[in-house]
Parts: sequence; C-alpha cells; structure tokens
Amino acid sequence: MSPLEAGTATLCARCSAVNHHRCKASLLRLFEYWDTKRGERRFPSRADIDPLDFHDLLPNIFLIDVFEGEPYFRFRLSGSNVDEIHGEYLTGKSPQDIKTAEVSELIESHFRDVLVDRRPRCDHVFLLARDQTYWHFERLILPLSNDGTKINMLLCGIYQTNGT
Repeated sequence: MSPLEAGTATLCARCSAVNHHRCKASLLRLFEYWDTKRGERRFPSRADIDPLDFHDLLPNIFLIDVFEGEPYFRFRLSGSNVDEIHGEYLTGKSPQDIKTAEVSELIESHFRDVLVDRRPRCDHVFLLARDQTYWHFERLILPLSNDGTKINMLLCGIYQTNGT
C-alpha cells in the first residue's frame, strides 16, 4: 500500500495526517518521489531532488526558500502553470506579494504549518475571495532540509481543479 493514497486523508505513520479527501495522481507521484529520496531521514535535501526525474510535472512545481526570522518565504522558482493559477509571475516574490489577500494569507499559514508540524501537507482549497475571484486548487507541500533537521526549503506541487 502506498504511504499516501488517493481518496484518503492520511500519509504514512512517519508523515502523519494530511488535510484533504483526495490526492491527485501527479501529487501522489511527487510525494512518493520525495519519500524515496529521504530514505530513513525525516526530510530529503534539495541536492537529493533532480527535476529531470519528474520533468513532466515541472509546470506545476514550485520551490519555496525558507528564511529564518518570522519565518520569511520566497518563491525560488515557479512553473508556468503555477503562475497561471495565481495570475502572476511568482519567481522571486514572497507569498505576501500575491494580489489576492486571502490567498496570500492562506498560503503563508500553510507554509508555517509545515514548519511547525514538520511534515508534508496536502490541501484542497475552495475560496471565494473578497475581490470575487474564485480559487480552487489542490496543493502538496513537502519539506526539504540541508542538514536533515532544519527545514530550509519547500518543494510544492499545485493543480487547479474543476470543483469536483
């Protein structure tokens, strides 16, 4: 049995709970890749990740740098579909730069939750913002660590969904 199954709300015992009811097959594949790369460690490092291993997913992938302090997050890179979902080019920006305030706040809170909970997170997001924009997407957030302890980057996948 896979550690993260489509249609469930759990990962494996090492990862604990995830907040969703279904997992898109592409996100499941990304999770399984991450899980393989970490081996017996809590988190893989960025150096363990080779984008060519999941090249077909790259338009839906983004990397987040995690900086100490508040913490502060910055989009290191974002795939073309990620930018399309958000309606703007995100590379080099922080979640606070996202035009829709509710989305910005939600993204930042989910990133913080991954740092606090120290485990992956997958969400189905349905949101009608105050500016009347409708947001519906599924996103997976996977922690990365250069030293195996401190999370310094997040590997993420996102897919816009049709509401089903």
